[in-house]
Amino acid sequence: MKTEMVLGNRLLLRLKIEVVVLMKCHEQQDPDRKGHFVDFVDRGKTQKFKFLVMGLVGPSLEDIRKKDLMKNYSKSTAMQCCIQTMTALRDLHGIGYLHRDIKPQNYAIGLGPRESTIYMLDFGIARKFTEGETKTVKLPRIKVHFLGTLRFAARACHKQIEQGRKDDLECWLYMCFDLFDDDKGLPWKRCERNEILPMKEQFFKLEHKSCYRIVPEDFKRLVEYINGLKYADEPDYVYLRNSLAAISKEERIDFSKPLDWAGITTRKKKEKGAKDESETSEDNRQEETGSGEKDDEK
Repeated sequence: MKTEMVLGNRLLLRLKIEVVVLMKCHEQQDPDRKGHFVDFVDRGKTQKFKFLVMGLVGPSLEDIRKKDLMKNYSKSTAMQCCIQTMTALRDLHGIGYLHRDIKPQNYAIGLGPRESTIYMLDFGIARKFTEGETKTVKLPRIKVHFLGTLRFAARACHKQIEQGRKDDLECWLYMCFDLFDDDKGLPWKRCERNEILPMKEQFFKLEHKSCYRIVPEDFKRLVEYINGLKYADEPDYVYLRNSLAAISKEERIDFSKPLDWAGITTRKKKEKGAKDESETSEDNRQEETGSGEKDDEK
C-alpha cells in the first residue's frame, strides 16, 4: 500500500498519477499488454491521507543483486531482464504515458509462482505524452525541470528539455548496461554531476569501449538505433525485441537456465516464518517467566 498526505500541492500529488496509470494499464483488453504491472486493488481517501492498495511484489532488481546475490547477474538473467523491462516500457507507452525514472530499483520480481515475472513500479513522475485519448504526441514544453535519477537520466533530462518515448528507452539502455555489469557497465557511475552529460554523449558515439567487456558488443546496434530517434518518433519495439533475441542467439545465451533469483521469494517467506515463530516463542517464554515471578511475590 502507498499513502500520500492531502496537502493540495499539485507538485506533491504523485499518488494520483500512480492510480491513473495502474488503472489504465489494467483496462487493457490484451492480457499480454498488462502482464508487467502489479494488480490494482483499491484506492481511497481520509481527511489526512490518500492511499493506493496494489498487489504485493518481491524485491527489486537492484536489491536482489546487492543484498541477496551480492554479485552481477549472469548473462542469461541480465538478458531476460532487458527483454522483460523493455516489454513493460512498450506497454506503458501503449497507454500514452512515459515513466521518466527507469532504473533497477523501479522493477521488481513477483512472488512465488510469479517469481519469473518482472513488474514495473513507481509511476510518481510519469507523464502523459499524448493528447487526450488520441495518439497525437503533445507539443514539447520549452523548459522542463530535472526529474529522475542522475545515473540513469536521459540526456534530454540533463538539458531540461521535454522527454519522449526515446528518452525512456535511453534510460532503459543505461539500466541494461548496469544490469550486466554493476561496476563497469556505466563509466560515469562515480563521476561528478557536471561530468555525466558529456560522458553520456560519448556513450552514444560508442567511445566507451570498457562498457563492452561484459555487455555484449552487439548492443551497439541498440545504442545507434535509440540515438537516431526524435522526440515524437514511435519506437519500433518489434525491432528492439528482435535485436535482443538476435544478441541472445549470438551470445549463445541459454534461456532454459533458471533465473539467478529462482526460489528466493519462497526462501525468504520461510525464513520470515521461522523468525516470527521464534520471536513468538521467546515472547511466550518471557510472559511465563514474568508470571512466575509475580506468583512468587504473592
